[in-house]
Order: sequence, then structure tokens, then C-alpha cells
Amino acid sequence: MPQAGGRDRAGRLMVASTRRFLIVVLTLALQAAGCRTGPVRLLPPAEIQDVAGQASFYLSGPDGAFRFRLGFCGRLSGEARLELFDPLGRLRAVVWLSGEQAALYLPSEKVYWQGASRVLTSEIFGRELKSEELVRIISGRWPQLAEENGWLLRRDDRNLVLGGERDGLVFTLKENFAPGLVPKTVHFSGGDYTVKMKVLRMDFNRCREDSLFNPAVPPGVRKLEWEEMAGRWKK
Repeated sequence: MPQAGGRDRAGRLMVASTRRFLIVVLTLALQAAGCRTGPVRLLPPAEIQDVAGQASFYLSGPDGAFRFRLGFCGRLSGEARLELFDPLGRLRAVVWLSGEQAALYLPSEKVYWQGASRVLTSEIFGRELKSEELVRIISGRWPQLAEENGWLLRRDDRNLVLGGERDGLVFTLKENFAPGLVPKTVHFSGGDYTVKMKVLRMDFNRCREDSLFNPAVPPGVRKLEWEEMAGRWKK
């Protein structure tokens, strides 16, 4: 019959063996993590039709400072859908941009607005920013932005874009996923407004459903004029 000392010794050996196993697993995990410490290099495809992803979004203006988590989906043809979440993860607003038109829906208040996109984007960026311009900036489509939208681009001695300006609206690239490629952190400034946008995830050519870009609100939602709607989505 085994004695108590033998059982205790066997138990100690099992505990020690388990600890060694866990240490080995943890060491391998840390080594694997160390192999991924280099910069993320997001390489866009040769042809971009649309972009989708998530970003942190900080807005400072005359009404105060606001921070959101942003979900975006945009087509280079000039359509975009933006979803703004508050710090608790609640959907605060849905924005649709299409050419010269825009729509804004506030789920928590069951109200929406439709009108000229310049009215809405001017309250965010301080100046009008067309949806196609926003998509071209976050996807790094610089030739189209300069030639078709009239932006004056700033470049460094390697001819890499540092930022741009048009009609009093300025953007500055603070960080790229890789030199000369897709922007990771972009700052906008126009008048008294400042926007800091940091892309957390980006996918290409996945916004295939047209319904994403068609303004749609549930039954019973009230339509408001801009005077009633302005500023509500920031609260």
C-alpha cells in the first residue's frame, strides 16, 4: 500500500511538470508575438473600387470635442456609408453620402435628416468634403485627388505625399501602413474644426451590396430640418 509521503511526492512531481509545460507554452507564445512586432504593411490591390474598415475618430470644434469608433464603407465612384459608435459601443449615427446628397440617421432618437452633403460635412470637417474625396484620401488615390478634385498636394524629397489643401481644408498624413501607400493616421483641419482619424482595419473591394449606400430608416422615424438636427449626433 503506497505511503502518504509517496503520494505527496508524486503530486509535487505532477505540479512541477505542469508548470514546466505552461512555461514552455508561454515562452513559445511570446516568441511568436515577438516575430510580429514589425510595422503592418497594408498593400492595396492594383485596382481599388471600394474600401471598408474601422477607425478611431476624434472631432474637435466650436461645440466641443467628441470621440467615436467609426465603421466605414466607401466607393471611389462617390458613395459612402459611415457608422459612428460612442465609447460604450452603442451605434450613435449612420451617415450616407452620395454625390451632392447626404442623409443622417440617429437610431437612439428615431430621427433623420436628408439634404446637401456640404451642410453635413462642413459641420464635421469645417469645410465641404465630398464623399469621393474622403474615400480617395483614406485609400491613397493621390493622382485622382489632385487631377479630378483640385487638391494641392505636399510631397517630401522622395515625392511621397505628406498632405494636401483645397479651399481652406487641409489634411496631413501622420502615419502610413507602409511608405507611400495607404494612410493609417490622417488629420484634417478646416476653420475651427479638427478631425483625427486613425484606421484600425482596412479591406478592399468588398462593398458590393448597393443597399449599403441607400438611405433606409425604420418606420415611424421622424424627419427633421437641419436646424433641428444640427449638433444632435454629437451629444
